[in-house]
Amino acid sequence: KMITFDGDQTLYSDGANFESNLRLALYLYLLLRNGVTVAVVTAAGYEYHTEKYELRLSGLLAYFRDCGLPTEDCERFYLFGGECNYLLQLGKDYKLHAVKEYGAGGWLTSTKYIEETPGNWDDNEVNALLDIAEECMSKSVEEQNLRARLIRKKRAVGLVPKADESIPREALDETILRVQAELQRRSDVSLPFCAFNGGRDAWVDCGNKRVGVSILQSYLGVPNEATLHIGDQFLNTGNDFAAREICPCVWITSPEETTYILKSILRLAGVSIDGHGATDSSVAASKKAKDGGVTLKKRTSQLDFQEVERRTEQVQKMDVFTGELTGS
Repeated sequence: KMITFDGDQTLYSDGANFESNLRLALYLYLLLRNGVTVAVVTAAGYEYHTEKYELRLSGLLAYFRDCGLPTEDCERFYLFGGECNYLLQLGKDYKLHAVKEYGAGGWLTSTKYIEETPGNWDDNEVNALLDIAEECMSKSVEEQNLRARLIRKKRAVGLVPKADESIPREALDETILRVQAELQRRSDVSLPFCAFNGGRDAWVDCGNKRVGVSILQSYLGVPNEATLHIGDQFLNTGNDFAAREICPCVWITSPEETTYILKSILRLAGVSIDGHGATDSSVAASKKAKDGGVTLKKRTSQLDFQEVERRTEQVQKMDVFTGELTGS
């Protein structure tokens, strides 16, 4: 009934955006058309600045628009930013919109009975957790002589490389192991958290994907056994690790593997992939792409390479760590 996805390295390359993967876009489209709820549960946290999330998913949202994905199917597409902090839903305009938090139908109000939900967090506890994590990361930068900078957000703190620098993966793991040990030994830390190595960076988030997936299950009425999470970070220094506690998971290493997994799921579910689109006005019958015996029809509109380049350049000018636009 519901498949949740990590973002970086699961739907798109690390630090990039969703572009030019027509097969993966098609499979996500078919899931939605066949009644499956699709949710991206990502550490990327830009609060409710929806345009920044849209930029990361620009190619996918454009595909949905070009295919004329019906409104009821659009509304089954969600994005949870900051692990479990900012819930957005796709609208009929093919844009992401913040889901109401409080009041009748509000996601925080509806899930307040879940002890670990953000609706039950105290701001002082949030700040205390982030203070501890920031201090620990700062010491790690100094002691390991890392060419890194710290970023403090409302619900997260991160260690990211300085411009044109990189941080060894071992140093990121060391930083995360230190932070995890410190937070776990502190009796004054009671909130759920996620300290993880993002590959190029290291982050500590208030909340984790166990909480995020659990909230979605409760809010949408989907049981654990009818949920699947797909991600690439299932080691104890990864942020998909926590999802193992709440639902079945698939461990992948690239968007290509995600594409293969979805193709297998669709076929096992009896959803036709071969020849899809022959009766759909949004898919052209003029060109076919053969890949592994699967026949895919391309969209009626030709791929606008200038638009792809524009979106790609726009992402390159956006600091994916903070969401801030950088200079040309």
